[in-house]
Formats: sequence, C-alpha cells, structure tokens
Amino acid sequence: MYYIDNKRFEEIIPLYIQNPKEFEDELMGLFDLLITNIIESFKFSIDKDDAKQECFLLILKTLRNFQSSKGSAFNYFTTVIVNNLKLLYTKNKKYLKKIDEYNELMGNYKPSSS
Repeated sequence: MYYIDNKRFEEIIPLYIQNPKEFEDELMGLFDLLITNIIESFKFSIDKDDAKQECFLLILKTLRNFQSSKGSAFNYFTTVIVNNLKLLYTKNKKYLKKIDEYNELMGNYKPSSS
C-alpha cells in the first residue's frame, strides 16, 4: 500500500483550484491512491470502478469546501470517501434485498450475491 504526503496534498489543492490543467494529473493521482487504499482496506463489497467514479465526482464537488485550518486534507477527504462508500454499500445492499424479495415472491428465489 502506498501512502500520501499530506503536506503535498494540502499544497496542491489550492494550486489545482487556481490552475486545474497544470495540477490535475498530480491531484487526481493522489485521490486515486486514497480511494483505492480505502476501498481495499475497508473491503467494501461494491463495484470498485463505479465506486471510484462516484468518489471522484463527490471529491470534485467538495474540493472547494476544504479548509486546512479545520483539519488535514487527508482526514477530510478520507471522511468524504468513507461516508460515500458506506452510502453506496447500503444502497447496493438494499437493492439486492429487494431483488431477493421480488424473486421469492415470484417463486424463483435465487439469493443474490451480497
């Protein structure tokens, strides 16, 4: 597992906001690493590619809300990502339960892989 240098992480966020084209690859690389590490360490049973896309969208929406005076970038975005993954996992679990209930009702019950 690779680790993120929080100091660089916090330096690059305002640089990206001012000049997205120049700093996009580096910042998105850091976010990709963070998202991947979280998905692998928490072992969420969700589609990893879909989850990553959802996390990237949320990060782009919340990026400007980050304030280093209120905490580290690593902690802030870890919280954003973990909460989003929990939401995705819960939604997926409820969806699979509804499919199971429907199949049971229709008489062709085959438990979904949850």
